[in-house]
Amino acid sequence: MSRALLLVLLLIIAPAWGTTLTPGDRVYLQLPGESAFDDPFTIDDQGQLRLPEAGLITVAGLSIDEAEQRIRKRLSTIYRNLDELELSIMEHLIRIQVLGYVEQPGMVSLKPGSNIQMAVAEAGGARPGAQLDQFKLIRNSKTQVFNYKQYLDSGDPGQLPAIKSGDTIFVPASPLLGNVEVNFDAASLREGGDADEEQGITIFGELRNPGTFSFKPDMTVVDALMRADGVTRYADVTKIRVITDNIPYQFDLKAYLDTGDASNLPPIKPGTTIFAPIEVEDINTTSRTVYVMGEVKAPGAYESSPGTGFIDVLANAGGPTRFADTTHIKLLSNVNAPLSINLVEYTQNPSQSTLPPIEPGDVIFVPEKIDFNEKSWLKVTNDRAIKIIGAIYNPGRFEWSDSMSFMDLLAHAGGPKQQANLSNIRIIRESAAKNEPRVTFFDFVEFTKAGQPKGKLPQLRAGDTVIVDELPHDPTDNKSSWLRQSARDSIYIFGQIGAPGRYAFNNEQGFLDILSAADGPTSEADIQEVLISHRSGKGTEVTRFNLSHYFETGNESLIPDVAPGDVIYIPQLEKTADERAVKVIGAVNAPGRFKWNDTMTFLDILAMAGGPKQQANISNIRLIKEQLNTPENVIYFDLENFINEGGNFAALPLLDAGDTIVIDELPHDPTDNKAGWIRQSADDSIYVFGQVGAPGRYAFNRELGFLDILSAADGPNGDADLRQIRISHRDKSQAQVTKLNLSLYFETGDESLLPVVVPGDVIYVPKEQGNWLDKPAERVVRLMGSVNKPGRYTFNNQMNILDLLAEAGGPSDEAYIERIMIVNTSCCGDQAQTFNLRDYVIDPARYPLPLLRPGDTVYVPNESDSIGEQWRQGLRDVLGLFTLIALGAAL
Repeated sequence: MSRALLLVLLLIIAPAWGTTLTPGDRVYLQLPGESAFDDPFTIDDQGQLRLPEAGLITVAGLSIDEAEQRIRKRLSTIYRNLDELELSIMEHLIRIQVLGYVEQPGMVSLKPGSNIQMAVAEAGGARPGAQLDQFKLIRNSKTQVFNYKQYLDSGDPGQLPAIKSGDTIFVPASPLLGNVEVNFDAASLREGGDADEEQGITIFGELRNPGTFSFKPDMTVVDALMRADGVTRYADVTKIRVITDNIPYQFDLKAYLDTGDASNLPPIKPGTTIFAPIEVEDINTTSRTVYVMGEVKAPGAYESSPGTGFIDVLANAGGPTRFADTTHIKLLSNVNAPLSINLVEYTQNPSQSTLPPIEPGDVIFVPEKIDFNEKSWLKVTNDRAIKIIGAIYNPGRFEWSDSMSFMDLLAHAGGPKQQANLSNIRIIRESAAKNEPRVTFFDFVEFTKAGQPKGKLPQLRAGDTVIVDELPHDPTDNKSSWLRQSARDSIYIFGQIGAPGRYAFNNEQGFLDILSAADGPTSEADIQEVLISHRSGKGTEVTRFNLSHYFETGNESLIPDVAPGDVIYIPQLEKTADERAVKVIGAVNAPGRFKWNDTMTFLDILAMAGGPKQQANISNIRLIKEQLNTPENVIYFDLENFINEGGNFAALPLLDAGDTIVIDELPHDPTDNKAGWIRQSADDSIYVFGQVGAPGRYAFNRELGFLDILSAADGPNGDADLRQIRISHRDKSQAQVTKLNLSLYFETGDESLLPVVVPGDVIYVPKEQGNWLDKPAERVVRLMGSVNKPGRYTFNNQMNILDLLAEAGGPSDEAYIERIMIVNTSCCGDQAQTFNLRDYVIDPARYPLPLLRPGDTVYVPNESDSIGEQWRQGLRDVLGLFTLIALGAAL
């Protein structure tokens, strides 16, 4: 395109900017014939232009005509012909200086109509710690302060002053930042506060984040405390100090949260100081204090609330101690007369004895018992006493009454210790009759678990002795204390066990309990042949137990019953038993040789091998039968199909001892099929040839589809003919070929167009021979004539004739652009129209672009086809004819 046409376009599309030149403006100097003036010039910050061979010349503040005259005068000493010199503005910018606490201070160039936010953003934005409410605009030595934060909160552009070229924007730093430059993050700056003392609220003391924070309208003291992240656990929330306008206030945050009375909130404003003191041990004299003294666990002053009762206060103080006289508790009040409270009488009959209400300021005094001397045991004769010894917290000799029970005695003695053997409590009766046993046993654990009635407890009498034995501190602690352990409460375990020996046992435990107490079987134990000798019956009975089968099935009914006195023996594993094994090799997590029995399945062996790896080819597992000496000794199994079809266990292959399971490994990458192609079975492969990124043979299964294998081959390349793809199906009884128009699938997204491919198929993507047939006529526009690249072009409704000409490289130098012809295809026949491109370039508003639709034909004629050129050519032909006639006559 010629320079004149470029100038015309600039004049047409240039916006109507002001005529005064300013720093930052980009101007264009038209001086035909001088290549040094082809590129536009920019006015620097000093308002000067640097001209070729002429140097710097000041033009800022001048109009276009004045600047053009000044430039013409300067260039007249260097260039002779300046008649066509012309100055025009290409881009008008305003120059603003952004200083202060910004990321990139300096001069910035902005378009007319920009605001302060755009200027700050052009300078990299404000740095963390900038004071947003104190921005300054400096113009002609005058400073204007404005609140940039208020603009960010409201979005009202009226909060920002207008900017002009030459202005300076200054962004100040927060007064809370120190005099030393330190890098802060957002959290550190927030914790330090965001305001000064005069404009904000100072909050300090026992707070999570003390500091000086900005005041917001309708802000309360609770909001201010939350701005400081709340009080710490050590703060005294009942005595928060607030100072507003030099007037001190005391604020009880706890009372406010209990009542919700907003009238108790002290006033706050900018300049307010809030202090949360630490809680100290002082005299608590609040309006809701109740005092508890005497024989209680935690005497002191307690805060009460409406509805707090006597029992609530006493329980909050930890309750009476063992030395308290709960029959003469005193309640002292400033209003009412002192009261005496019998707490024992209230506990025995609450309906007949009521407790007085508690008011703030009351005092509860629990006195000490007057006489607490223990009586000598000699004062209690043997016919009125009972003894309890053993693993009891408070063993001893206690006074007995027939109204008491075994539970009363056990509770009076402090209860059993943790290591007490409650399953075999012995009761010795010294005054037993002839037909009455002298020693009886009681299973307290069975009694409590079975929920037996009170009548099932042993009947005690004065003079009896209750012995509670102590269990070993550890199940294996049976060597030194085996004499203390009764044989009737023991069980014996021998053989391949981590800790064989004699163990305490009761009827609540089972076989697995005693096995785990003995540290379980060793690695050499034959858990398929466990022997149990039952000695509790009249005769000896031996039970054989396959513990391995229990671990495989989880069937609890297989576990035998054992009782105290029984003997458990676990023999050593015979080496010959390892001959029944199955081998697993290949892509499993733990390949090896595993023991086999007839109750196991293929999945059991696979689980023992740790399961297949992620890259295992589970769709073609090979099973090599050692017992078959025929070519059919290899069986293939598709585990992936087994899983997807719901797991029909009847389809699992049958294993025998000596069999070998081989699980191949898939290629680590879809294109990894060159070096490992021999390891890959042809029955699991698919072939891709032709114009794809990586042709070859790929592992494939029935879960994958056509797009999966095409993407594994890196997809079609740029020369691929997507409309002529061929798929050869080789799994049929005879060869079958399917054609695929992949381009149509990409255009429609119709999944039904994609063919079904299976292992063994061959995919061929041919090379594109000529793609003009691939573009239907109803989706293209034909462009012919004097253009640089005539042809068929894809066209849509968002394009116009200028897009089409640009796609074709534009009209040629001989093009007759004043009469471009367009043939539109419609329902009623073709319609032709002409278009003058030159008129459109000069005045686009007056000469609109013609409508162009897919299927149309555009013809750009040559200049020789114009009427003027045809007239001149016809005149030239006539003169030539006359000349020939004249020459013929002369000859």
